[in-house]
Amino acid sequence: MIYIQISLLIIGLIICQASNIIDLENCTYSLNLYKEYLNVLWSSNDSRTLHIQAIYSLSYNESSQFGHIYTYSSQSLALIPFFLQCSLPKNLSFKSYLPFTQCSSTITNFSSKKNYESTRTHLNIKSISSMTNVPLLYIGEHYLILSNCSFQWNSTIYRLKSNEIFSFRIEYESPISSECFSCNRRTSICHDRTCQCRTGTMPLKLYENKQFCIDITRDCTLDSQRCLYSDSVRSNRFNQLVLILVVLIILVSILILSLLWYLFQHKNEKQRKEFSSNQSIFTIDQYEQTPSTISTTDSIRFAIDQEYPKIIGEDDNGETIFILA
Repeated sequence: MIYIQISLLIIGLIICQASNIIDLENCTYSLNLYKEYLNVLWSSNDSRTLHIQAIYSLSYNESSQFGHIYTYSSQSLALIPFFLQCSLPKNLSFKSYLPFTQCSSTITNFSSKKNYESTRTHLNIKSISSMTNVPLLYIGEHYLILSNCSFQWNSTIYRLKSNEIFSFRIEYESPISSECFSCNRRTSICHDRTCQCRTGTMPLKLYENKQFCIDITRDCTLDSQRCLYSDSVRSNRFNQLVLILVVLIILVSILILSLLWYLFQHKNEKQRKEFSSNQSIFTIDQYEQTPSTISTTDSIRFAIDQEYPKIIGEDDNGETIFILA
């Protein structure tokens, strides 16, 4: 009887567990979000393959812009969001994208033409660009295939069907004066077979001493994600100015304190020299004491008033006294 109860309990747990897994249907990339935040060069008809151009960032180590290239441990990686939308159950309120946390991934390297085996990849969930629970991938210049993606929400696991496959092709923008292989479509043009800056942009060194075109229009009409007058760049510049101001205030304070200390020392030294020039001061060592000097030493200890010569001080517990003649 006990074995039957244990068997029923195990079967119940399996059924309960199975009921907490939901397969998602009709999933596609959220193209509107990708086109708003990234340089989308091409998308397939079924919206499951994207060709994205990653661009070099104005802020080198701050992961704050989608599709920008940052340096991590001397390696350049692009920050790519995984915006996927599906037909959702009524209990889910996600609209533009789902917070997938892991996928099976396969990578092909463009330069080496090497294919890597499929691995289980964990996506980073972050709040970025005023968006919460954004799944992020840090990708090199690769062709990436994703499948079997899933996430858990309120004790329920939501996953893609096994035949649902999505892919990225990530290429990095080319610097100016290089061949027109991958000119930035927003800020540069191909002229005389080389990438050149558009009107309304300017060249700026961003990576390995190479120049790239950045938007300098007031309204950031060409590239709002890499613009000289964007809010993020303004904020960084403001922080840098505040830091410089703080450092200058500290240096000026140190300079003023040093000057005051010098003036104080100089004043004391000047008074001492003036006093020395107007009066004659004799010092009597304890071994040179005579009966008269002993009495004068005693007089200073007992606060006895006397005329000149006057004892004005002592050192080393009376071993040496100073007499004003």
